[in-house]
Amino acid sequence: MTEQNNLKQLYDRIWTTERCHMNAEKRSRFLELYFHIVLALFALSSICISVVGGTQNVRLSDSILSFASITTLCLSLLIFGFKFGETADNHRSCYLALQKLRANGEQTIQKQEEAYIEVLGHYPNHTTGDYMRLAVSNIFQAEQSLKLPNGEAVQLGCWRRLSYAISWLTARLVLVVFAALPFVVVFYGIDFNGVVTP
Repeated sequence: MTEQNNLKQLYDRIWTTERCHMNAEKRSRFLELYFHIVLALFALSSICISVVGGTQNVRLSDSILSFASITTLCLSLLIFGFKFGETADNHRSCYLALQKLRANGEQTIQKQEEAYIEVLGHYPNHTTGDYMRLAVSNIFQAEQSLKLPNGEAVQLGCWRRLSYAISWLTARLVLVVFAALPFVVVFYGIDFNGVVTP
């Protein structure tokens, strides 16, 4: 009976790891799409400023155009360097391998655990945030709906839930502000009065 309980706990751990890697894949896919869109917006803002015309202040216009061009270069290097799409593919391969491992489970816990560790050794690890997205179902309660392998609900302290909420909110705010930045650049980089009235 103890062997069966240990095997069930291991399957629960594998299931949790699967879900964390699913969250990691979603995060990587979102970041890939997000940075491609923002890169395109910065490139368009640079083109708008250079084609439509700058402000009356030539130095300000040149500075804004330089900022937009440098940001475009940095974003393209960031997208290339972090390889969000490749990372998402790796996380997908990991959780599919873990699902296969659970479906074709070995008979002994030792073999199953060795296979689990071997699968994890071939793929990137998920982040704490990926686990927290899985674990936190209610930010206002310590007891969450996610169960531990022993059947108890996950307990998260007040500070841990608060830090998760703050980091979640901060990340969303930064992404929204950064996505709006190309529009601000275009607004300050183009003399709309000069465009409308010759």
